Amino acid sequence: MKKSIRVIQLILITIILLITALIVTVSFMSFISKKPVSILGYSYGVVETHSMEPMILVGDFVLIQDVDYTILEVNDVIAFKSVYGITIVHQIISKHDEGFITKGINNPEDDFATEGYITADEYIGKVTQFGGNFIGKFIVDSRLIFIGIIIIICLVLFIIQGYNILKQLFMKQKQKYEKDLADYKKELLETLNKERKD
Repeated sequence: MKKSIRVIQLILITIILLITALIVTVSFMSFISKKPVSILGYSYGVVETHSMEPMILVGDFVLIQDVDYTILEVNDVIAFKSVYGITIVHQIISKHDEGFITKGINNPEDDFATEGYITADEYIGKVTQFGGNFIGKFIVDSRLIFIGIIIIICLVLFIIQGYNILKQLFMKQKQKYEKDLADYKKELLETLNKERKD
């Protein structure tokens, strides 16, 4: 029973570590590239500007779904690649044959002067979920420190797990050696007893 509980604990800790490592890696890649990282048709990122307030706040996590460009409508919030190569999350304010015109809710002017029409080539996806700015704001303000702390915690947990695994392997090896030694002693005694009888 205790062995089963240890195995389950080991599996759960390993899964938690892998998920944490994945989140840290995705956040770090997103921070370095200034683009959301895509996994299975979804991307996620953290909003760093006030342009979409009060709808989307600084620090909000946004989930971006790979929705077909042709079905987008006015008032949809989308992510697109700007002329500077960074990802922008803004709302569609008008639809034209050439593409969409977008605007940050909090911005005084639309994006047309700087971005032109947003076409399928610049389009990344539609923002389907957002929130969590109480955590995200800390990440935006102290992202490198936060990522460093998470990496250190992950490393410590990996070292602890590695130590526990090695300890278990050594214990199994020790038990095997002790059993082999006991078997050898028993066999030796039997051989000596046979020789004495003969």
